Amino acid sequence: MLSKSYRLTKRGSFDYLYRHGTKANLPVLSLVYLQGKSTKIGFSVSKKIGKAHTRNLVKRRLRAIVASLLPSLQKKAQIVFVTRTGIETLDFETLKKNTVSVLKKAKFL
Repeated sequence: MLSKSYRLTKRGSFDYLYRHGTKANLPVLSLVYLQGKSTKIGFSVSKKIGKAHTRNLVKRRLRAIVASLLPSLQKKAQIVFVTRTGIETLDFETLKKNTVSVLKKAKFL
């Protein structure tokens, strides 16, 4: 589980990142980030992904993956993971590979 000190929760923080952040894209997962003094991570899962239980499953999986990768992050930044349709069909290992790929593309790993 991602501890509370690493969570990005306020709507204003998400909006600021969307406006001023840098993007790294993959077909099913996107990353919006902005360098900062501390690491804060948020997740955005659209209703296009599916019903609430499907969206929650995707968020739980992403949180678990990011929590395991957190010690190896090289930069401090505010990060938002934005999901796209098709992510709900991926299994855990494929989702983990996509998450690692997008973090490498943004030069966090």
